[in-house]
Amino acid sequence: MNMKRTTIIIPLLLLTSLVKGQQEKSVRLSPVWVRVADVYGEYGSVESAEFSRDNRYIVSGTKFDNQVVMWRTSDGTELWRAQTDEEIERVGWSADGSVVASCSEDYLVRIFDAKTGELVKKLQHTQGIDALTWSNDGQWLATGEEKLEKGLGKIRLFKMPEASMVFEVNHGETVNSLHFSSDDRYLVSTGDNAEIRIWDVANGMKLIKTFKAAKREGGVTVRFSPDDRYVVASGFYGEIYVWEVESERLIRHFNTTGRKIETIDFTPDGRYLLTAGNDPYIRILRMETILDEEMKGIPVAWQSDVIDGAEYLDFNSDGSFLVSAHQDGTIRLWNFMSEDPHINRLQHSMVKKRQDKNMRSGN
Repeated sequence: MNMKRTTIIIPLLLLTSLVKGQQEKSVRLSPVWVRVADVYGEYGSVESAEFSRDNRYIVSGTKFDNQVVMWRTSDGTELWRAQTDEEIERVGWSADGSVVASCSEDYLVRIFDAKTGELVKKLQHTQGIDALTWSNDGQWLATGEEKLEKGLGKIRLFKMPEASMVFEVNHGETVNSLHFSSDDRYLVSTGDNAEIRIWDVANGMKLIKTFKAAKREGGVTVRFSPDDRYVVASGFYGEIYVWEVESERLIRHFNTTGRKIETIDFTPDGRYLLTAGNDPYIRILRMETILDEEMKGIPVAWQSDVIDGAEYLDFNSDGSFLVSAHQDGTIRLWNFMSEDPHINRLQHSMVKKRQDKNMRSGN
């Protein structure tokens, strides 16, 4: 019996539509704008950039032209610049959005009025300052210094807004990164000694846990996950470590680049971890694959080409936008697109419910 071979032809338009549909459901970053923050361009570098809590503004700090710059998120308009004496390592917002802080190699933390750029206060330190972060409630400003001598790297905790130093503890080496837990009870630190230390702020900055990375790695940056269950840290040669805080168990140790990871950040819902550093990419990783200990490799969910390396990543409060700070002197705004194909419809539904409620109540 002769069988005729049936050829199924899928129209090109339909195939393109199917592929496009798959792409639209994929997590990704969509570029919005690029602005020059460090006037030296390729010879410059932006070390830090952070959203205000209301998402309307971004502050950045530069390494070679030594400037704190305020930007409007919506269109990237530069609102003011403030000059400092040495390179700026970190910038950050107070919770109420009234001031921003910067830390620098001239041993000073500077507090600026967020609207005008006017210098409000200076906080003197004994060494260059590599790390700075505000607590979520705005009551604390934490700073981390370069080592004063072997085995000594200070973390200082200032009570705000009076800016009085309340605690001073020793991380054990240059402090490169600090981050508060979501309830501000704990502060995590990492530095050149390849140790990740968790401090109990509520109990006088008592050291309660220490995690150790490979000695050659050092510790570049560290974050609590949004639910505070995990601590993630990166090293100088691309290593990424994930510890479960309560059990102190190392869940994952992996490497996607072989090059220094300068910055990591979680999406606010904790579903994704973003990494960037001394190669020209921002990578998006799914936390569910990182936490799946049966999986041998960690697939990259999305990779965005950014031309030059990145120094810092920060999400806005609802996870819709990402700002990145780069070694080519620019900051970049990205729209973060999730994998949920129904998100736009759900958002419209929520808006309609709110409007209907307001109409019924007479507002």
